[in-house]
Amino acid sequence: MKRNFQITVLSASVASLLAFSAFAQVDSTKQTDRPDYRRDRITSARRADRLNGAAKANDLIGMSVKNYQGEKLGKVEDLALDVESGRVVQVILSIGGFAGIGDTLTAVPPGSLHHDVAAKVLHLDADKEKLKNSPKFEMSRWAECCDNEHVVAVYRYYGEDSALVFVTQEDPTTDVQRIPASRLRQMQRASKVIGTSVKNLQEEKLGKVENILVDLGAGRLVAVILSSGGFLGMGDELSAIPPTALRYTSNRDALHLDASKDQLSSAPHFKSNQWPDFAQPTYSQSIYRAYKVEPYFTTDVDNTAQNVRDRNDRTLTPLDQGNSKADVDTTARIRKEIVAGKDLSVNAKNVKIITANGRVTLRGAVTTEDEKRIIGEIASRIATADNVDNQLEVKRANTGNN
Repeated sequence: MKRNFQITVLSASVASLLAFSAFAQVDSTKQTDRPDYRRDRITSARRADRLNGAAKANDLIGMSVKNYQGEKLGKVEDLALDVESGRVVQVILSIGGFAGIGDTLTAVPPGSLHHDVAAKVLHLDADKEKLKNSPKFEMSRWAECCDNEHVVAVYRYYGEDSALVFVTQEDPTTDVQRIPASRLRQMQRASKVIGTSVKNLQEEKLGKVENILVDLGAGRLVAVILSSGGFLGMGDELSAIPPTALRYTSNRDALHLDASKDQLSSAPHFKSNQWPDFAQPTYSQSIYRAYKVEPYFTTDVDNTAQNVRDRNDRTLTPLDQGNSKADVDTTARIRKEIVAGKDLSVNAKNVKIITANGRVTLRGAVTTEDEKRIIGEIASRIATADNVDNQLEVKRANTGNN
């Protein structure tokens, strides 16, 4: 693994195959006008599941966040977005009201959250103590809390190093869209993006952002929903715009869309009370094609890297946690016993437990071989040994004598 203080990021979909490297600064003017998602695909088997779980940003904001023991950890305060690359970089949580903490904000990587669509809740595999010690986020210091150093600290804290989905140095081997380091500090709050004016390049107003459709697990914006009925004579109809077709104006008070009013009128649109099924590939792709943007979820290309990921369950993340009651209960029971272990380290109590279709995967770092064995025995007793894949790694604390 190259530790040369750079990150080369291929995509959200293949991010779990990547090793983590730190960042290097680049000139923010080095951007492509249109991203290329050739290395940013998910398989057709997973595509519908991903898009079925897509949610409106204003529904995610305020949504409760719980752990797998059913304890409420907090709620979603906002999302930190980079619209121009179509990325969700951080999810900002309010964790006030427990453990003596006041109204405190913290950020988590989007991929560390599992959206239970049926229960309308987000799950985070962490306890209150872990959140209490997590990197804090301050709205009044937005730029600082969105810079390289802070974002890296957040992803590292939750073991999501490999899920960093932006880069800060040009990589000649790929055309994948990247977020320059200088633009990280200009990430936008989802709550503020909603309501932003959208204009064409002739400065004609096309409408305003009505909502944002978010694929949280992939850290992606599926579409920016534009309300333009009052300007195009379409009544209460909405249009879905690929986020990467939009660019902020120089003073960042509006978004530009390179389309005339006639083009927008002829592109797919829908009634505000009759949202289409975005999980249908033909519909979602038609939106992107209308604006000559390649969908990040297209699957009619080489999926070699993603197929490797799907075969290799060492790359499981909390996104893969099953939604069934049995799977959720199994994870909760294992977590409860681990947390109750008096002799286990803080690291051991915060390992990842992912249960899918009755099979449990244990991931993360522990301090001793005994901790790895004890946690494996707990999982095996609850889920049976044949259904447990113990991938825990022993990483002893540095004593300073090395």
